[in-house]
Amino acid sequence: MAVLALGPDSSEQNIDNLATTGKPSVAVLPLDYISDDESQAFLADAIAEDVITLLSRNPRFFVIARNSSFTYKGQAVDIRQVGEELGVRYVVEGSVRKTGEQLRVTVQLIDSTNGQHLWAEQYDRPFAEIYDLQDEITNGIAAALGDEIFTAEIARAYATPGDNLDAWGLVMRANRMQQGFNRESSIAAISSIRDALDLDPDYTLAKSELARMLCIGAVNNYSDNPARDIAEAYILGEAALQSAPNDPMALLALGSCYSFSGRGEEGIRLLEKAISKQPNDAFVLTMLGLALTRNGDPTRGLSYFYQALLISPKSPSLYFVETFRAAALNELKRHTEAEQAANNALKSYGGYSATWIHLAVARAGQGNKEGAIQALYNGRKVDPKVSLERAKAVFTLVDLNKGKTIFSLLEPIWPEDLLTTE
Repeated sequence: MAVLALGPDSSEQNIDNLATTGKPSVAVLPLDYISDDESQAFLADAIAEDVITLLSRNPRFFVIARNSSFTYKGQAVDIRQVGEELGVRYVVEGSVRKTGEQLRVTVQLIDSTNGQHLWAEQYDRPFAEIYDLQDEITNGIAAALGDEIFTAEIARAYATPGDNLDAWGLVMRANRMQQGFNRESSIAAISSIRDALDLDPDYTLAKSELARMLCIGAVNNYSDNPARDIAEAYILGEAALQSAPNDPMALLALGSCYSFSGRGEEGIRLLEKAISKQPNDAFVLTMLGLALTRNGDPTRGLSYFYQALLISPKSPSLYFVETFRAAALNELKRHTEAEQAANNALKSYGGYSATWIHLAVARAGQGNKEGAIQALYNGRKVDPKVSLERAKAVFTLVDLNKGKTIFSLLEPIWPEDLLTTE
């Protein structure tokens, strides 16, 4: 676990070491308990401790240990001062209020460098059910905090001049670029991560992310040499996993690569292990759902897509989750639901061509030929390389059934001028 035991009496050397890692650092302060019923005050500490434990599973962050952050218990604190004393960039604070038979948990995420409130949420539950719902609350808080910190770090990196970014910042910038899911953004993201590895050749996260992005680029035809990029991705992913066998990001990277390139069973095993290490990561859940769907088990895949949506309904990758939920539903011939999922994805982001492909399948499955054809043309608008030829090449590589469901519905109606990219 990436938990650091720091406190107001920490040495300057420890704080300097934390500051120079590049990773964001987080302190979860003890939650204030507000009620006349002191017999339940322990709940506030229990929730904060659970959030610390769950956040600590995320290798992207350093999380200050309980014995340091809880030194502020019962004190009126200045968030900027806490940030300076603990050497952290982000501080989580909040309260637990019991009123009659209701319990309200309020949590806020604050940037300690400027005091800006980045996110806040409240959870209202009947007190009688609190013990059954405590895991739901803490899991929800930890997942939301993980998303918000990651999003804040991407924004910070993107706003910083490239010459001033450390290896962590370059990886975060690459993540922002890669979210565009097109040829230009993929090339730019890969370049940014290569810059990170130039700064730190042994950086496991950079190796993992570069492996994953090379495979994504290869199977989406963003690469000029897919076979070369997949081979390099294997080398990088295997090196990352060898140096950090239990790192969920390394497991995610190699598991994704394997599932993208015809090694489905191996990919699923690695992704399942990644989930065991980091169960509240919506993207890891999505990748496992996608791997299962591509390997011929869309029913089980769907369960992971639903879990990802449940724990992270505002994820920056929402369009990705919904796109491949649509794919799983199409495989199960639940085309009406698949169309709804694809439309949900498009509300989040319309620039991913795969969303349009799966929308076309959903419409074709319902007999809406004109709507399906229009979706294919929209896919070509966002990606000039969308074609039947390319789609067959991709699905032959990544799907156990070679895209049988997709092509049985789309090939008979595929527009002649979209057959190739020529």
